[in-house]
Order: sequence, then C-alpha cells, then structure tokens
Amino acid sequence: MELNDLDYKILKNKTIILGVTGGIAAYKSAYICSGLVKEGAKVFPVFTDNALNFINPVTLSAISGNKVIIDMFENQEKIYHIDLAQSSDAILIAPASANTISKIACGICDNFLTTVVAAARCPVLIAPAMNESMWGNTIIQDNIAKLKELGNYFFCGPSEGYLACGSTGIGRLEKEEKIIESLINLLEINDDLKGKSVLITAGGTKENIDAVRYISNYSSGKMGYALAAEAKFRGAKRVILISTSRDIAKIYGTETYFVNNTKEMKEKVLEFFDDIDVTIMAAAVSDIIPEQTYDYKLKKNQDIISKLKFIENENILKILSGLKRDNQVLVGFAAESGENIEYGFEKINRNKIDIIVVNDISRDDIGFESDYNEVVIIDSNGEVKKINKAKKRIIAREIINEIIKKLN
Repeated sequence: MELNDLDYKILKNKTIILGVTGGIAAYKSAYICSGLVKEGAKVFPVFTDNALNFINPVTLSAISGNKVIIDMFENQEKIYHIDLAQSSDAILIAPASANTISKIACGICDNFLTTVVAAARCPVLIAPAMNESMWGNTIIQDNIAKLKELGNYFFCGPSEGYLACGSTGIGRLEKEEKIIESLINLLEINDDLKGKSVLITAGGTKENIDAVRYISNYSSGKMGYALAAEAKFRGAKRVILISTSRDIAKIYGTETYFVNNTKEMKEKVLEFFDDIDVTIMAAAVSDIIPEQTYDYKLKKNQDIISKLKFIENENILKILSGLKRDNQVLVGFAAESGENIEYGFEKINRNKIDIIVVNDISRDDIGFESDYNEVVIIDSNGEVKKINKAKKRIIAREIINEIIKKLN
C-alpha cells in the first residue's frame, strides 16, 4: 500500500480511536492502523466482540503499541470510555458493519465502541463494509442519513467491487488510502477555528408588558445552538452562547448565558465583544418594545388598551457594527417572509456587517421552531450563496464555512 503521496503532517501526535467491527474486511484495519502510526498518530484500537471472529487483537496491539480494548467493564483507574472519548481527536470505524452503524444511530451503547462514540465530541468517520443488499436496505440508509444530519458523523465509502459473498456490487470497504485521506481532511476541518473566540446569540427576546405578559416571537433558538455546536466542532478555543431559550440541552464545551430581553442580551454581548473574533447574531430580537413596563398585572378595567404604547427597539447588530474592528467578523440574520435578497443587501450595505443570512419564515417546513432551514448567505462583497433545505446543523456548517473565508 503506497501512502507516500498523502500529506500526513496533521496526523502527528493526534489521538485516534480505531474501531473495528465484525466483517471480512476487518483484516484491512491492520493496514490502516499501520499507516496512522507511521505518521505519528497515537492509535487506540477498539474491537467489538464480533470483530474477534475475523482478526486477532494481538495484530493491532503490536502495530499500535496499545492494548486493544474489547471489554467494556474492564477495571481501569478512570472511567475509560469517557476519558478516552474526550481526549481523542477523532474516531475512525473501519470497517463499520450495518449492526454498529444502526446501534450508533439509535443511541445503543452495549459495547465499548458504541459507548465511546456516544460519549465523544470529536469527529467520527465511518467506513462501512457489508453486502450490497444490506447496504441498500432502507432501514440502514435511514440510519446513515440520520447520522449525517447530526453534524459530527461522516462517511467514507463503501466502494463497488468484488464482495465476500462472491458477487460484485457496492458495499466493499473503501481503499485504505482513501479512508486515511478522508480522516486527514476531517481533522483539518475540525481545526478551522483554532485559536478563535466565537459569540452567538439564540432565541427570541421576551419584552415585558406587565408582571404576566410579554411580546415575543416564534424563534426556538435551534439555529443559534446549531451554530454553537458547529463552532465548537470546528475547533474554536472559546464559544459563548447567549440565549433566551432554556429548554434546549447545553452544548458541551460552550459557555452558555441565559437572558430574557433585548437590554439583557445587549449588555451580555457587549461584555464579551471586544475579545471576540466572530459574532453571530442569530437571535430574533424584537423590533418593538412597550414604551412603559408595569410591575403589576394590568386589569381590563384599568383600560389596558390605552396603556399599551410601543416604541422602536434598539438594534444590537447596528450597535456592534459601529464598534467592530476590521479583524472581527460580524454576522447578522434577517428573518423574511419569502426569499427577500434585496432586503439582505440593504441591511448589509447600511451597516458594517460582513455577512447577512436571510431565511424565509413564511414556510411551515423551515425556519422558526423547525429542525430544518433554508437560507441565502450574502457577504459584504456582494456574493450570494443559497443553501437548500437541510438540518440546521448542516446549515450552520455552511455559514461557518463562509465565516472562515472572511477570517482568512
């Protein structure tokens, strides 16, 4: 196997978990392990029980210099599946059986490999190998699609060729060189925001009217949380999430601060802004606020209608655009009824903003409260990029890609 043409510098001193599952292609994991070790990676092999039917663990122990992990409950000084998962730079599963792929997709943690994957926050590269009919099974394909949409699971292969069953078709483990090259690319992506600090706002502000009423909007905060997860995944040294949404699970490794209204959000953003490289204002900040807020409940007989008067709210994005330095990237969102690109251009031109993300909130299948979005990204140079409907984590990836271009 010739690997000399690949750039392996990024592998040096990286900690890689190499998962091996049951399948005839398991013997190829020895070549993959050897290629990684030769270029300085620290490889920790993990076998499923079924892998033992196809390859002797002594082989990978000798190549990697580390004991092959099989037993989930082996006595260790630390909780090993957690400690190893959180200290690894990437997990590579090659070959990956239909069984293991489906377990991961369903959150089943019944062996060390599936448990370490569930506990990990690093990229997971899966190289499937199975019979063509298994690969084409709708359930297997649905599980693969589910993992791809989550944002930190990636696939390499399978390829087409001669299969162990004697037929020819798709399902063959991808070539070792291609798998390692995919791992290198993944590690490079995972390092894109290295050394950078990213601040993101999320959710819809709640502007109090009285002690029990407020005005707000339907923003769930899901887009902001997806951006925070992607920024952390891409290697940002610090991710600050300022959110009005309290019912979404916190993103591991991020600093999360909860606020209620525009005033609180502005104060918290300004607290960090000077030290931030990238600010993404994904929150839906109310355009208007009550002229006066009452600390008691207004009664109908107090002529509630006459007491309700609204004024224009302050614009946090505009305030930041007046404060930003040239080496800071500022991103705004524009929630529009329809794909209003013209307004996006207008908004970016009247402010010192680097990128505007326009999303259509008039559709039921995307936008507010949905797990999906479809956006148009406009940058300050006038370039327009449309991202078709996808999970918000995948949309977040495309937005971060454009931000990285600005940083570079």
